[in-house]
Order: sequence, then structure tokens, then C-alpha cells
Amino acid sequence: MCGKNSENGAMRCGMNLCCSASGFCGTTDLYCVNADPAGKTAPCQAGFGSCQTYPYPSCQAGSGNINHRTIGYYQSGNVRNRKCNQVRPKQIRTTGYTHMFYAFSSFDPKTFQVRVEDNDDVAMMKEFTGLSMNSGPQTWIAIGGLISAPPRQLTLLENRAAFISSLKTFMDMYGFTGVDLDWEYPGDPPSGGRKLQDTRNFPLLLQEMRAAYPSNYGISMTLPPDYAYLQWFDAKAMEQYVDFFNFMSYDLHTAKETQPNGKTQIKGQTDISEIKTKTQPLWFAGLNPAKINFGLAAYGRGYTLADPSCNRLLCPFSGPSIGGPCTNTTEGVISLAEIKALIQDQHLTPKYLSEQMMKQITWGNQWIGYDDEETFAAKKAWADGLCFGGSFVWSVDFETQ
Repeated sequence: MCGKNSENGAMRCGMNLCCSASGFCGTTDLYCVNADPAGKTAPCQAGFGSCQTYPYPSCQAGSGNINHRTIGYYQSGNVRNRKCNQVRPKQIRTTGYTHMFYAFSSFDPKTFQVRVEDNDDVAMMKEFTGLSMNSGPQTWIAIGGLISAPPRQLTLLENRAAFISSLKTFMDMYGFTGVDLDWEYPGDPPSGGRKLQDTRNFPLLLQEMRAAYPSNYGISMTLPPDYAYLQWFDAKAMEQYVDFFNFMSYDLHTAKETQPNGKTQIKGQTDISEIKTKTQPLWFAGLNPAKINFGLAAYGRGYTLADPSCNRLLCPFSGPSIGGPCTNTTEGVISLAEIKALIQDQHLTPKYLSEQMMKQITWGNQWIGYDDEETFAAKKAWADGLCFGGSFVWSVDFETQ
């Protein structure tokens, strides 16, 4: 809760959202003006966030802002874990990309020294940073990923210094010229976060990194789409220290979800109508859209239908789809390369879902929602209209090389 009845009566809404009379954060007039439009008895609680709504940014169609940056994440673990369609760094098609991010590295939670995830990464990282030769894209290291929140002690001043120094040495050793911090859930207790402590100290970490690194070293920060996690980011305080943010406009829904009534319902993981709503906190926080990259998913999420005759969005499902032959996950995640092969092998006809700006294929009791080059272009045009300054793909190894 927020406002007068919150913990210690002092909890503000993260990302500067409005605190309603009943103590909940939101973005509509019911939160930002009055929850009782007729009687005016339930006004927004001033001093705990904004008490006005904010419009979406708007840029002229075809402005081209979205093309200023094009980033590709690369999952190094694909070489070790994938049965087929393995992609080594030297096989990546870099044409059109301004940056490539190597995902992921981590660090020792006791010494805060940055380290490789696997011994194979040593040779692969050098191969990866070689992509920047001959006017190739910038090559950065991404830290975090499955590490959902930074370790508890990282927020202490002396430990931040150890991490920052070690990271600089690590980047210089392997030839990286920037770092992407991919801690998606700071402040979230179930993920190991510490609410206000993380909110307060994360900008300090970025400030100290920026002061310690040469000006030609880049820093970026990943932002999750779900407000339950995004609320713990003081993104406005971070903005001056990062080159840009990466907004994860995907993974909105998974096969693990159930409705409040316990039933299941297929929803698109990259539904543009939902994505639009989830960008609202960015504008309430006053972020410059030119410093935000829009995320694109080079994979689909699939479901096993509860009733094969109901094979569209909002139909019930019994679990995730059958795993792809190469990615072989149990969570319904299927790479774009696998989807294209599946369409050809099963003689399927994809259906374009214009309202969601995504595609679906279905056969038997299987349903997959996904994006491809056509929907990437549509989403980038949409994001361009909101003045986003770039885009990124998760991940290039999911695509056909």
C-alpha cells in the first residue's frame, strides 16, 4: 500500500504513480484525481507520488528514432545446453546491429569479483568481442539474468567499490566496452530484494560506476514490464548515469499463470495493447523515451490446449506446449528458428493478430504465439511513434543464422 495507511505512513508510489484515497498506486483518474468523481470524497493522496495523469509521448510517424540503436543479446549457454541450432559468436549475423550483449556473466557474492559462468566462456568471450573489429557493433557484457536481484551486501559502499573495480578489470581483460546490468527484481523480497534499500542504493551504484569508468565505456540497465517489480526502481535517479534503459516488452504471460478463479487462459506474451499500458510508469517517472530501447522477442510461447476446438487467445490450456527439438525446454519457450521449421514441416499457415501485433500457429492440441520479422517491423514502427530511441532482441541465437 501507499500513503497515510501504508507502512510507517510514508510509502510513496514507485515510478511516481498516483496514490489513491484507499492507498493503491495507479495511473488513471481514479487514482490521480478522485476515486469518487461525483461526490469528490476520495481524492488522490498528495505527497505520495503524482496527482495528475501523464500522456504518452508522441513522435511523428517514420521519425526513425527507433533506429538510433539496435541491440542483440547473445545467450552463451546455447552452445552448451542446446541439442541443435547452436550458435557460436563468430556465426552471429551482426549486420544492422549497433551493439551486441554477451549474456551472462556473474560475480562472487562474497568477494564481489566478476567471474565467468563457465570455463568455455573464456574463449567464447574473446571470440564475441572480436565481432567489434572492422567497424562492427560495440560488444558489452550483461551481468545478472537468472540472478533476479543483486546480492544483499552489494549495496554497501565498500562492496560496491570492489564490484566496480573488478568489473573494469574484467571488461578490459576480454575487450568489452560496456556493461548491461540485468537485475530485474531489486526490491522484490521473494526474489531476494530489499524494497527501499535497493531503491535508494541502486542509483548510487550507477553513479559510482559512471565516475570510475572512462567516458567511452557504456552502462545500461534493464527494466521489467511488470509494475510489481518496476516500482522498486528509481529510474529517474538512474537516468543520468546510464547510456540507455532496456525495457522488456515481452514475457507478459507464461504457462504458469492461472486466473483468480483458478482457470487458465491463453494470453499473448507480447500483446502490444498490454505493452502500451505497461509503459505508462516510464512516462509518470519522467523518463526520456529517447534513452529507452524497446524489447523484441525472437521466440514464442506455446500452450497445450485444454480443448483442441478452442485454439485462440483466451482459450483454456492444460500446460505448456511440447518443447522445441533444439531448445527442449519444459516451459513452452520455442525459438523463432524452430517455429519457422515447424511451420514448414507441419505445413502450417500463421495467423496475424492485428490487435495484438503478433502471430499464432496452431495444430492438434498445440498453440504458439510469437513474433517474426513482420511483427518486429510493426512493433518498431509503433515504438517509434512513442519516441523510443532504440530496440533490442532477445536473443540473436534464437534466430536462423
